[in-house]
Amino acid sequence: MRKIWFYVTLMVVFGMFLPLVRAAELPSVSRVLDYALCRGLDQDGLPLERIEQFSTEDGKIICWVFLEEVLEGETLRWEFISPEGAVFESILIIEETKKYVGAQGILDLLSNASKIVPGEWKVRFYVNDHLVFENSFVLIESNVLGSKDIDEAIQRTLALLEEFGYKVLNIGLSEDNQAFVQMQMVSKDLSQAVWNQIGFGFESLRRLFPGASWFLVQLVLDGEYALSFQVRALDFLLWREGKLSKDEFWKKKVIRYVYNIREKKEIEDVSRFYFEKFGVVY
Repeated sequence: MRKIWFYVTLMVVFGMFLPLVRAAELPSVSRVLDYALCRGLDQDGLPLERIEQFSTEDGKIICWVFLEEVLEGETLRWEFISPEGAVFESILIIEETKKYVGAQGILDLLSNASKIVPGEWKVRFYVNDHLVFENSFVLIESNVLGSKDIDEAIQRTLALLEEFGYKVLNIGLSEDNQAFVQMQMVSKDLSQAVWNQIGFGFESLRRLFPGASWFLVQLVLDGEYALSFQVRALDFLLWREGKLSKDEFWKKKVIRYVYNIREKKEIEDVSRFYFEKFGVVY
């Protein structure tokens, strides 16, 4: 697949850079070892991402909880509360005593479409009617799929990316059927916010160009480097459907390459670049 490079001086900038999405704090309850808000789970039953902003076109919102020692007959309950106070419940009754278990409460945005409103929501998690924790998340209105043509769909996608705090530089479809989006990198570190940005970039391209064979998200760091993440559309869909693990997707399916914008040359040793620049082996 041909690589696409962008030159910063030729780009049109859409939107404003917003603060990073705050990370949820782990509740101080001994039985809750971890939890996250996400759009889906991978093959290992782990969150695809950890986010607190969603769009109304995401299909569903998951509150995943990892618990220590659940007992047969216990009831796990999630309440998703809209800005207007409407409550949507998700209930799971434990059928077997286990030492550890990952469980998910789901807010189905599709089946409840007529009742879903944008704004700040809350999610509350209960064990046997005992409130364990409460967290908030933001639901942003989106209607990319309802666009009358591709130009309107692109403009709506740009507006949505802005709402998520991403500064978009370019977006489109190449001649070899590769959908691409270029954005300013939201952090100078490889934080969770960056992985969320890449994942949401892939998701935006899937929604905008469903017939594309490849997706490319390129992040510009300080106007000096362009970090590219390229994946086959099929592999992205398999990951989103829970048929690939996180490690297999990011380490084996996502192709990485880096371009030095100032020197106008590709960096050959990508692994060394990530280690020297971010202190990580990737």
